[in-house]
Amino acid sequence: MEASYTIPQFCAAYHISRVHYYTLKASGKTPQEMRLGRRVIITRRAAEAWEEKMLQDQNGKSFWEAAPEIVSL
Repeated sequence: MEASYTIPQFCAAYHISRVHYYTLKASGKTPQEMRLGRRVIITRRAAEAWEEKMLQDQNGKSFWEAAPEIVSL
């Protein structure tokens, strides 16, 4: 996984179209963006937080709450 993404890189990494990204953005459901001059960057941490939030919205709880317990041998 990259340290940061441009919007096209983020879309490629998460297999979504840019049109879908901007549809999500219009409804406030994209990751936090950081502007560096004219360039828009999405950090890995922001992408991971977005992914967690999307999972919570779909499942009603966080990935870590929904994950089964790990049993050590």
